[in-house]
Amino acid sequence: MQGLIAGLVWTALLASPDLATAKQDAVPVFDIAHSCLEARAFIGNDQNLAYKGCVKDENDARAELARKWTHFKPGDRRDCVAQGAAPMPSYVEILTCLEMSDEASALYNPDGTARAKPNSASQGQSGPQPVTPSGNSPAPAAPPGPDGVPKSEGSPPAPNLAE
Repeated sequence: MQGLIAGLVWTALLASPDLATAKQDAVPVFDIAHSCLEARAFIGNDQNLAYKGCVKDENDARAELARKWTHFKPGDRRDCVAQGAAPMPSYVEILTCLEMSDEASALYNPDGTARAKPNSASQGQSGPQPVTPSGNSPAPAAPPGPDGVPKSEGSPPAPNLAE
């Protein structure tokens, strides 16, 4: 009997696009206490501190997801929620996935072609841009000697400690 009721509920949910869409348009709700309890088994000595840190991180990530949720593409939200829901649900993982997807999509045009690098398009140049050293840059490395180890100029040889 319970199987029949569950089947009817799923059929009703799938038949009603508004209900299915409403679920996708909101940040999912996870039992982070359970996830953090499970995760603390993999943490060092202070499991209580690890649990508290986990809960704080998850709550912070959930709050940030709530603020940014509509900014992310629906397909990315769906994919990242599926990835972040198992084996241990994590808002941190979902947020990281969405931010990476968002940054990666900024590298490409809608047709999938790579976008031009900011400097090369504006200056009409192509290829790598020359790098000019600043006053804070370290000196270039010395060329390697016959043994493949860079020669050091101006430094005394290292003492032989094998004697």
